[in-house]
Formats: sequence, C-alpha cells, structure tokens
Amino acid sequence: MAFNFQIGEISRFFDVPASTLRYWEDVGVLNPLRDGENHYREYTVEELMTISDVIFYKNLGLSLKQIRRMESATPMQHSRLFMEKLSELEQQQKQLQERMEKLHCHMKAIQMMEELRQSPYRETDIDTDCIVSFDLIERDKLRQYIGNPYLYSRVQHSCRPEREQRGLTVPADLTGQVPDFQILWKKQSNRYITFLMKEEITDDFPNDLQKHLLHIQDSHKTGAIISRFLLCAQEDGKVYDFYKTFVEIWS
Repeated sequence: MAFNFQIGEISRFFDVPASTLRYWEDVGVLNPLRDGENHYREYTVEELMTISDVIFYKNLGLSLKQIRRMESATPMQHSRLFMEKLSELEQQQKQLQERMEKLHCHMKAIQMMEELRQSPYRETDIDTDCIVSFDLIERDKLRQYIGNPYLYSRVQHSCRPEREQRGLTVPADLTGQVPDFQILWKKQSNRYITFLMKEEITDDFPNDLQKHLLHIQDSHKTGAIISRFLLCAQEDGKVYDFYKTFVEIWS
C-alpha cells in the first residue's frame, strides 16, 4: 500500500517551512506528485528519502545547485566537492577563531580598565619593548592596528608632556628589524607606575594625564610616559578614549 503525504504533514515531520519545500521544488531539488483532482502536492515515501538527503547536504553547507547535481556526480566528483567544502569550512573556522581572539582581547581591555580604576598607581614593568612611528597612510601598520588596537601607543616625556608622538608597539623579537629613524621609544627601565588615563573626544581633546603625573611626582622622579589604547566608550554622558598609561619612575 502506497503512502502519500501532504505538504503540511511533511513540513511538520521535518520541521521545514512549507515555503522552503515549495522553493526546493521550484529549483528542481524535489518533484512531488500532484493530486489528480485538486492538484495538491503529494509526497511519496521515496520523496521522504530525497528530502532527508537534501537536509543532510544542506547541513554540510552545500548549495541547492550543488545538491541538485549530487545524483549525477561520480564518486570522484563527490570527493572533489567535499574537499572544496572542507577547505572552505576550515577557512571559516580560522576566521572565527581570529574573531574570537579579538573579542577576548577587547574583553581583556575592559577588564584592564576596571583593574586600573580599582588599583591605580601600581608599580609594574611595562608590557612593550619598542614603539615605532605610525602614520595612517602606512597601510601595513594600519592593518596591524585594525588587528589589535592595543598596539596603538602614545609617547611623551615628563619634561614636556605636551610634545606627543603616536606610534605602534613592536614585539621584542621584531625590534631589530625596525630602522632607527622609525623608533620613537625603546625600553630602558623596568620600573613604571600605571594608571587609567582618559581623553575626552571633543575639539581640544582634554585629558587627565597631568593630574596623574603630579600625583606620581610627589614621591618619584619621572621620565617617559607611554599610553596604550584600551577602548573608546561613553562615561557620564561624554565620550572618551581610555588608555593604560605607564610612567617611568626612579627614586
């Protein structure tokens, strides 16, 4: 005895919208029978197998165009198609991993902000060895910044904090590859005091660096000032750039 099913039954059975089943029919993946009297779609048991296969291949990420060709493809063609899809998924996996790492870095920056708020003026070592000049028209460096905004750094000195240079931090193992004329700062000390500095995003870009610097100078002599970008966010109705700032100290 043959069993035929209406589109509503198939939709509920597979949890696939009826509109999707109709679309699959329009593109030639399905070919249900038509009732002789009312022309309603009728799906046979064999059609259930076809729908199962379509869902299986869809879950693998294949397109309907590719699925439609599966029955006429040779085993070698199947293999090539699956290898291409596997390579595509591996690339997507790599991109997802990179996005996850960037999100973790962003969350770490927020956590760092809170730690600096709760425990300002801690003595610590600085987390970079070299900072090089950075111009927005330098494509390679701009890409580095896009990949990790925490690389963006500002270099100042306690003697003249108004003189500011902007650059990117360079890993220690690459410092030797940087031309001297590009180097803005190199690490010469491991004694720094760190705090959260914020700069308002407005016409004259006021910040609270001087307040922090005066506080530190009450008990230490100070040298280089390195500020590393953390986050741009709103606080008390104003928008600020937040920096983890290191001030070189000696007794």
